[in-house]
Amino acid sequence: MAFQTKDFSSIAASMMNWMRATQRKVTDFNVGGIARTLVEAPAAEVDELYQQIFIGLKEAIPVSVYHSFEFDALPAAPASGLVTVTVTSAASAIVISAGTTFVPATGGVQYQAIQNVTISPGNTTVDVAVAAVDPGLAGNIPAETEFTLSPSPTGFISAENGAAFINGADAETEESRKARFRSYIQSLSRGTVPSLHYGMRTAFLADAAGNPIERVIYTSVVEPHEEDEEEEPGYVNCYIHNGVGSTSVQLVNRARTVLYGYYDANNNAVPGWKAAGTRVTVAAATEVPLNVTGTVSVLAGYSGSELAAQATIAVRTYILSLGIGQAALYSDLIAMIKQIAGIYDVTLSSPSANTTADSDEKLMPVTITITAA
Repeated sequence: MAFQTKDFSSIAASMMNWMRATQRKVTDFNVGGIARTLVEAPAAEVDELYQQIFIGLKEAIPVSVYHSFEFDALPAAPASGLVTVTVTSAASAIVISAGTTFVPATGGVQYQAIQNVTISPGNTTVDVAVAAVDPGLAGNIPAETEFTLSPSPTGFISAENGAAFINGADAETEESRKARFRSYIQSLSRGTVPSLHYGMRTAFLADAAGNPIERVIYTSVVEPHEEDEEEEPGYVNCYIHNGVGSTSVQLVNRARTVLYGYYDANNNAVPGWKAAGTRVTVAAATEVPLNVTGTVSVLAGYSGSELAAQATIAVRTYILSLGIGQAALYSDLIAMIKQIAGIYDVTLSSPSANTTADSDEKLMPVTITITAA
């Protein structure tokens, strides 16, 4: 029988009904009566006990289940990416050492170089991989953010990121953990489509310190024979995307290794996620550019330029959040902009309708131009 809680009124009523059925001397159970008060006092204590047991069970069940499966919540992840450093041409090599601090001109979270990078004699630019000192969403910054370096390399001119940093994440919430655990349970019977999705999403690349620098965010699994009967059964195409852009070959290879299984550093076999006998290919999803152009009308007292900038960020974030094969809905773009406080109307000249994507394609924001009327 399932555990059921009883509230104060039900407990008190049950106790009074029992007293009425087992004796005839006490008959006054009116509100405020002595007999009723003597019953209600322990009923209140029993009600509190029920609530404590219920709360304890709610807290204990997920803890025990997660502990049994060794399913820890994901910790906060630092934002990372590439910063292009420009210096004056020099006759000798210039080294940007690991641990060099990159300070955004706009302030906020600082970043550090992950490894030593050398600018060869005569060259003036180099891409430096950096990671936020403090993990979390606060490390995510837009593209073309300018940085200063400490210590500053010889002949330093400028430093900025060509692409936005968006892979920083706060610690996993309980709701997100529950959803991920649900996917994990569905993947226990390996060889199924859900297990392929889950397996690929466990793939990531890490820096020398063990910090994830690129991970699989979006996945797609396509079985060609379901769309064309002439296609060979047991053949599966998988596509991945890192959620940022330009998914690396190294991440694709890592996802393929995870699906097929491998031996770890201690020579222990790590089982794969694909079914035996099936052929599985893994590739990076094709990035399809999506340009958005529009005009917003703002209420009196609001800054048009500031709201246009917020709308630009909102649109870019929405497009980046779309999965592989997921369409960008025109109505969603309008709603995303209009929910910003101070904007009462929006007109989009491009796109003028829903933008679809194939099962191997990922829509990506390229030029987002939102201006104030």
